[in-house]
Amino acid sequence: MSQGVRPTRQARSRETRDKLVQALDTCLRKKSFADITIAELAETAGLSVGAVYRRFENKDAFIPVIFELYRARLGEFTANEGRLEIDPAIGLRATLRAACETGWSFLQRDGYLVRAAHLYARIRPDLIGDDWEEMLEMARESGRQLLRLFGDEVKRSDPEEAAQMFTYLMNTLPIERALYREEGAAVILTIPDAQFVSAISDTLYGYLVTPD
Repeated sequence: MSQGVRPTRQARSRETRDKLVQALDTCLRKKSFADITIAELAETAGLSVGAVYRRFENKDAFIPVIFELYRARLGEFTANEGRLEIDPAIGLRATLRAACETGWSFLQRDGYLVRAAHLYARIRPDLIGDDWEEMLEMARESGRQLLRLFGDEVKRSDPEEAAQMFTYLMNTLPIERALYREEGAAVILTIPDAQFVSAISDTLYGYLVTPD
């Protein structure tokens, strides 16, 4: 059970929780979690502040809900419009382009959740549970499978290192611009998004096909 979350004992409590989860999602679309108050969550959910505290001990108890929302949204995306059917016949470069475009579309749609999850995975790892590490391992395994599928094109000598670097770059490069466009290194970029995504796929391709 998530830290600080009171147990659900009846259907009404579950309904209250569902309303608060939806309220958190709504509020996160408008502002950062740090700027959201319990009173705002209560008002958005159509509940009293007391009802919030009967279900959640404090605001930090909502942090696991951020990851719950993120995992659910990512699962929906990958099962539907984000499902990527890989055709080895088109080659590694075209596959990387399609994968980068798919990932970018998710960041554009649900970046507010990714940003919140990305931030609190760093500052409150004690509240995110073990699912985060499981998601990371799934990402690494996806990278391994992709590299095995295009083994005739990939020239790196260490498959595990290549898979880890591929996974790291595939996630880090788009996140830097999508989530922190006006902050840090991303501010130097003036090229359009489509050109940026294309450059990411070419960067990944160049790394994978260059012998070490």
